[in-house]
Amino acid sequence: MRTNVQFSLIVCCYNEEENLEKTVATSVETLTSLFKSFEIIIIDDASWDKTYKIATRLAGKYSQIRIIKNIINLGQGLSFLIGLKEAKGNLVMQNGADRPFDIRDLKKVLPLFLKNDIVVVTRIDRSVYSFWRKFTSWVNIILRWILFDREFNDLNFVQIYKKKVIKDIKVVSISAAFVTQELVLRAKQKGYKITQIRLPCHKRIGGEEHHGKKRDIIWALSDMISFWLENRKA
Repeated sequence: MRTNVQFSLIVCCYNEEENLEKTVATSVETLTSLFKSFEIIIIDDASWDKTYKIATRLAGKYSQIRIIKNIINLGQGLSFLIGLKEAKGNLVMQNGADRPFDIRDLKKVLPLFLKNDIVVVTRIDRSVYSFWRKFTSWVNIILRWILFDREFNDLNFVQIYKKKVIKDIKVVSISAAFVTQELVLRAKQKGYKITQIRLPCHKRIGGEEHHGKKRDIIWALSDMISFWLENRKA
């Protein structure tokens, strides 16, 4: 069992055989240069391609890797929550298996934890996305501004959290598009110190895009309304 882990990286995967190996190799190289101890939690969300086989091989190569395999496809939201529960690091971060966030930019983020409990990474732009992905992203943002507040421009990219925040916050949502939003909004309500930094978002190189499906949109809208109703009653 790992103790005193400085950093946990959560990578949720669904059919990411084309990306996982390079993502892990890049992450291990970067995290080795930044931390004495770290872990990479790979969550295979019932992939039907070679994702799990590749993850198993990588775990044999790198001692820092832990693998969690979902028996059925739970979606990115629930998979991320599983990762948060399992994470042992003093700092915890999620990143896509397709590397939308360049892990090497982490060195620009870490100094911000001298005064903050959460760092929200916002995308400089969304030029790498399709029109549909851009449209759904902006609708999401506008709804959050209307229902909650306008402080945060982007809560669906990357966030890094201190462990104490994760232990203290109970997230009720399960949708990929609202889990991270709820976590940050609840943390703000509890008075945790949160800051934002703008960094590039990178284009998917291989594999299939999984975001923006109708099912995910409906789940996110349901979670958002439920959270809004909860806050109205409070």
